[in-house]
Amino acid sequence: MKITLIFVILLIQVKVSGQIITGRIIDSKTNEPLEYVGIGIINTNYGTITDSNGYFRFKAKVNELSVVRISMIGYEPQEFTVKELKNNKNEIKLNEKTIELAEIIIEPTKERKIGATSYSRSSGWSGWGGLRTRKGYEIGILLDLGSKPVEVKNLNILLKRQSFDKTIFRLHIRSIKDTLVTDELLTENIIFPVTKESGWVEINLESYNIVLSGKVGVTLEWLDIIGNNPDRAIKINKRMTDAYFLFKNKKNQIGLYRWGIESKWVINEKNSPSMYLTIRE
Repeated sequence: MKITLIFVILLIQVKVSGQIITGRIIDSKTNEPLEYVGIGIINTNYGTITDSNGYFRFKAKVNELSVVRISMIGYEPQEFTVKELKNNKNEIKLNEKTIELAEIIIEPTKERKIGATSYSRSSGWSGWGGLRTRKGYEIGILLDLGSKPVEVKNLNILLKRQSFDKTIFRLHIRSIKDTLVTDELLTENIIFPVTKESGWVEINLESYNIVLSGKVGVTLEWLDIIGNNPDRAIKINKRMTDAYFLFKNKKNQIGLYRWGIESKWVINEKNSPSMYLTIRE
């Protein structure tokens, strides 16, 4: 009996030991590679994003029946088991998502800012550390835009500091239902660089014609970095760190955090990164 039990334990350990998942993602119509597609194992921190040629590769300690979700704004997501994908040269085609939007006409009469328009000295900072290991991670804020549709003019974020020459982000805006982060509301990828070392950064969103209402989660997904400056090393959690991107925080705001492409959301009801939207209503 003991021998059988040991054998079963060893068998389970083998099944959950490092699975290598690789592949390439392309557009189903053009056969062109898709960059920045998210590939993640649902409810875990394991995952990555595709490179400029559509390739991805990551290792995960999960069992073969764990579900891998492949997704990007503007495309229909797909799901596979680890067993279906592991150690294969997978070429996966994503189909563009057909979206019909109701026309909403807004005649704005005023502008206002909503969110964390300043920071709290005692609330610290939030962000990412490392060169490549945080791809696909998200940080953001929960905002209540009210019941009437408003037009988004810009997004503003307050940097404590970054060590990189350039950090590339993707914007996400999702609906919030009963404190759960749910459907993506954007219909196209909004990708932009942040090059400032510190201070306020404004991202102009007027050309995207974003109209929203109700409670939403606004987050930034870290996609890539270009250049690093080790001379900007600072102490983080009592250790000197020379690769990082940090926001200043604001108290009494609700922060949203996801430490993996398909991991569970962490909601901090005490503070959030300092970021806000300028809206027209």
